[in-house]
Amino acid sequence: MWIKGMNRWLRILITIIRAQFRKSVNPDEEVSLNFRVWISDVDLSVMNNAAMLAITELGRWDVMVRTGFLKYARTNRLYLPLASISAQFRRPLKRFQKFQLKTQLIYWDEKWIYISHRIVRKEKTIAVALAKVTLKKGKKRIPFARIISDLNWAMKPKMRPEMIDGFEKGEILFLESCEELLHD
Repeated sequence: MWIKGMNRWLRILITIIRAQFRKSVNPDEEVSLNFRVWISDVDLSVMNNAAMLAITELGRWDVMVRTGFLKYARTNRLYLPLASISAQFRRPLKRFQKFQLKTQLIYWDEKWIYISHRIVRKEKTIAVALAKVTLKKGKKRIPFARIISDLNWAMKPKMRPEMIDGFEKGEILFLESCEELLHD
């Protein structure tokens, strides 16, 4: 079990280091990362869903480094907690297969930032995920518009995609159905 945990941290470290040598990107630009399925990603013969979700996290790390946000966040003691993620897994990946992760910030409002992820192999979609994150300093939520301004990002607010409405409805239904499990 510790090997899988080390695998995650090793991949994060490698992603952060590599991102520092890649070209800078705009926060809403789609970025691609290339990967190969490692032995530790596999249950029996295919990459497991948890490993695929861990790969999506690497896309977020890459974007944070290449936009300058990670340095800004560290300086200002900000963090970016994942509030929820929804994923659909369509095709398997076998051990040692190459694949690409495509990550893009698709929408933000005063409270949430939505990031899409696509795992692709040979032009075919393997999995898709939508991550919902927020910005915080301690317990205080920080508006994303402040970061856009502070970092002089040339970003304009976008129309809210329909998929986010569906995501939010699904999240509400799920939370309502789990309400008794969530009481501490």
